[in-house]
Amino acid sequence: MTPDEQNLLQRFLQDLAQTRGVAKDPEADAMINQALQSAPDAAYVLVQHAILSDQALHAAQDQILALQNQLRAPVQAAPQAGSYLPPSQSSWMPPQPAQYVGSGPFSSGGGLGSFMKSAAPIAAGVVGGSLLFDGIASLFGN
Repeated sequence: MTPDEQNLLQRFLQDLAQTRGVAKDPEADAMINQALQSAPDAAYVLVQHAILSDQALHAAQDQILALQNQLRAPVQAAPQAGSYLPPSQSSWMPPQPAQYVGSGPFSSGGGLGSFMKSAAPIAAGVVGGSLLFDGIASLFGN
């Protein structure tokens, strides 16, 4: 585990330990407890998922902000009429994906530690399944 991952995990677990008096649905609480008892590694995987989801949320928020800023930027004038092809030195470039550089386990550039590395295949499967589902759902009109 990298030092950044250790700090991130400690903050997450401190927040979790400070949570008290949450209203619980009894049926959901029983199902969760049963699942945690039957799968000894479930709590570990749940924490990984929660941390990865939080990192993905922050990255998505940063990308949305960057895209909104691009939309607010002044639009450049269109090329002058009379030319079929745009100028060879076009100033337009396709938008590049935003790089998340906020705080977290990836901010130091040190790579993934063992804690987050073992979660990567799980996250990739979840994202792939979600994209597949969205694609199929759009084919059938939501």
